This record gives sequence, structure tokens and C-alpha cells, in this order.
Amino acid sequence: MAFLSRGGRLTLIRAVLEGIPIYYLSLFKMPIGVAKSLERLMRNFLWEGLEEGRKDHLIRWELVARSIEKGGLGVGNLVERNKALMGKWLWRFPLEPDALWHKVLKSIYGIDVNGWDAQPLVRGSSRSPWKDISNGFYLFLECCSFAVGNGEKIRFWEDKWLEKDDLQTLFPRLFRLSCKHNEKIAGFVDCSVFPNNWNFGFRRNLNDLEVVEFTALSAKLDGARFYNTRGDARHWSLERDGSFSCKSYRSLLANNIAFSDFGPCEQIWTAKVPTKVHILAWLVAHGKVNTCDNIQKRRPSHMLNPQWCILCKEGEESVDHLFLHCSFSIQFWWRFFKDFGVSWVIPKSCYDLLSICFKCGGRGKKKKILWSCRMLAVFWVIWLERNRRTFDNVPGLCVESLWDRITFWSALWASVTAEFRHYSLSALMLDWKAVVS
Repeated sequence: MAFLSRGGRLTLIRAVLEGIPIYYLSLFKMPIGVAKSLERLMRNFLWEGLEEGRKDHLIRWELVARSIEKGGLGVGNLVERNKALMGKWLWRFPLEPDALWHKVLKSIYGIDVNGWDAQPLVRGSSRSPWKDISNGFYLFLECCSFAVGNGEKIRFWEDKWLEKDDLQTLFPRLFRLSCKHNEKIAGFVDCSVFPNNWNFGFRRNLNDLEVVEFTALSAKLDGARFYNTRGDARHWSLERDGSFSCKSYRSLLANNIAFSDFGPCEQIWTAKVPTKVHILAWLVAHGKVNTCDNIQKRRPSHMLNPQWCILCKEGEESVDHLFLHCSFSIQFWWRFFKDFGVSWVIPKSCYDLLSICFKCGGRGKKKKILWSCRMLAVFWVIWLERNRRTFDNVPGLCVESLWDRITFWSALWASVTAEFRHYSLSALMLDWKAVVS
């Protein structure tokens, strides 16, 4: 365990601490104390390893737990994962009417007024798995929309079938005036004639304000179509194909919409490189690598000199300086962009460099794979050389030697992908342009 990189630790976290409890999380509510204990284990193992002593947690856990699209590592909050996994039973209930578990729940709790789901339990009910599952019932319903078939299962006023909001919210005056609450669409319309003949069951004649609402409602209903040979269906509005997914539900519970997208996400996580290289690039994008300025901020009492860059010996060692603006490191970037025939301007930060979508061209995916592998190889080799000079106290290698290492690592990583399975490592290193041409 002491020799595991952060990439190896992340893989173990996902496979063990996140993977093993999945079966129980899909059915039973996890106690808050247990969730906090597991998250503490994951947090400490990611940053400190096992029995390796106290180490700095470079990025707060709330950010690590976000999805990779929002700047995290996709580890996730266990409580939110638990709720999302239990939510799948709410989705499966109307889809499996012949299943034994469906019949048991139906006989014990009955069917909800919407006609689709089992009746959710109230707070005073006895403890049971269904009570914990149905706690998220109303939030779950907000994520559902309906596709109308014959109109025999969808409620006219209460369900979202015509617009993003239900009709009782869009037309509150008409809803209060109607006698047909919780009534299915089939009870409002006569499809045997054309155009459709609607009967809303109003208790009295409409006043002026209600006539305005009725006119707007009639305009929306003109486009409604019904299919007598097809039943009604419920769709999951968070996915394009309409099918439920724990990932989308968990994203909603985590309120990921409130967070901005992480610009370098595609450049970092689509690259065909080892996980430890992914994590280094992720730390660089966040500006949280253990450079002298970051160490000085965390330990202001230590006598570090933040103006010392071990590579160029000219300026302060910050993340952006070390990997991008340093007179030594910038030589790799000029070579990198020249090799791929891309014009560029030195960006302000590594975050901006990883966020820019450069047009590198090439045939198919080959050149894009080599591009991403070589870009992250530059970060990787610079970081290894910096640590070698700092901790081993040895003279540094020249630019040519380090560029050969960058070429080797990028070719090695690319050679194991399916696109380059017919090419040798030496061919990728010596003449990669001929390979992708």
C-alpha cells in the first residue's frame, strides 16, 4: 500500500469502499454516521495512504466528491448515492407489475392516487425499507414526464404531459373550477370525433379572467394527439432517452447544476494515460500541486523560499510558472505545438491551457490520442524532473533528453490503445506523423 500512487488509491476506493456496499445502498438507508466514517476512510486513504503518516489534503473533499464534469474525481457523496440507488425502485415499480415484490408492496401499501406508484408512507409509519425509499417520492416525481398514448393512466391536471409543468400550475383558476381532480385524460376527451371534444367539468360559467386562461389552454390542447393502440408511458426527464439512471438522479441530488463546468475535463479525462497522470493534470488544473508557494501558504512558519524555481532559478515556483511560464519548461510547449503544426499564444494559466480546444486535425482518432497523451506527458516529465532535482540533489537533464522521455511516455501510452494496436512502439516514437497520416 505504501507504494501506491494516488491513481492506484483512487482505483481501490472506487472498487472497494464504493463498490462493496452498493448492494446494501440500493435497498437500505445508510446511517449518517456510517456514511461519514466511510467518507473519512476514503478521504484519508486518497491523500495519506495507509499508515504513511499525516499528509496534506490538497483539495477539499466536497470538490473531490463532485463529478469529473464539475471538477471532481467522481467519488461522490455516499448519502446521495444511497438515495439515487433507492430511487430506481420507484422507477421499476410501474414497469414490473407481474413481479412478486410489486405485488407485495401493492397489497400492503396500495396504489397512489397517480395510478403509477405504491402509496408512500407517512412519518408515523413503522420502520421498513419502503419507508426510506419513498422518502424521495415527491422529488422523484418532479423528474418524471409522460408520453400520452390512450390517456388512461395519465392525470389531466396533475401530471406533466403537455408542458414542463403540470396544467394545474399553469392554469390554477381553471383547475379550481373543475370538478375532475385526479381524473385521467381519457375522462376529459372524446377521441371518436375530430377535432377532439373536451369536457372539463366546470362547475359554472367562466368569467373574463378564466376565459383568458381557457383560450390559452385550448391553444395548447390543439396539438395533443392520442393513440388508442398504445398505452401511456412515463419518461425520465433527466436523460435524453427517457430511461432512469442513478447517475442523473445522483447529479440532481448533488445539485451539480449549481456548479460551473470544469473546462479541462475533456482534455484530462479522455486522454489514454495512467490514472496517476490524470490526477497530476487534475491537480495542476486546480493549482494545488505541492509547489513552494502552496507549501508556504499551508505552513507559513516554515522557512521556505517561494522565489526559487529549481528548473530555471529565475522566479517564484508556482504551479503556472513551473509547468508553463518557466523559461525551461516553455521550451517543451513550443516543441509540442510545432510538432503538431498548431499556432498558439502562451495562456495565462495551466487551467486555460487545458481548457482550450486546439484544432490538431489528423485522420480519425489517432492524432487526437497522440495529442492528449503528449500534452499530459509534458506535465508528467516536468514534475518528475522537478522532484528529481529537488529531492535527489542531482544535476538536471537537458531539454533534449527530457523531450526524448516525453516522446517515449506518450508513445507508450498511445501504443496500448485499440487505434494503435497494429503499430510498434518504435514506429510511434520515430515517425508518428507517418502513422497518423
